[in-house]
Amino acid sequence: MKILDFNVIAAGEVAAEGIVSQMPLSFWGGVNVQSGEVQDVHHSLCGQKISGKILGIPCDRGSCSGSGVMLEMIRLETHPVGLLCIEAEPVLSLGAIIGEKLYHRSIAIRTISRQVFLSLPQQCRITFTEDAILIDE
Repeated sequence: MKILDFNVIAAGEVAAEGIVSQMPLSFWGGVNVQSGEVQDVHHSLCGQKISGKILGIPCDRGSCSGSGVMLEMIRLETHPVGLLCIEAEPVLSLGAIIGEKLYHRSIAIRTISRQVFLSLPQQCRITFTEDAILIDE
């Protein structure tokens, strides 16, 4: 699948394993910053690592402290390398932008339509380029 209609929230070209959930995720308490593993027992990704992957979630859920969690994950190098969402996530985006400034490590962030997001497979290979998002099942 080639997606041409998207918004760039945080720049960067990256290719990685994609892990997608239709459930919003709270980084505050929902993700273990030390391991990069989803620890929210009520989340469909519970027990799975998001480190080094492109994480697809419809939106962030919960606290504004999610940006601090994202920043700490960047510092510890347990962060996802990309986020693919329906809604622009100012909280998570802030953590990613500050992480780039402080640690020179980036998280590419893209938003897509709800219709396209709902068609994504749970696991796939995702590539962010300057002009497209590529999904390989």
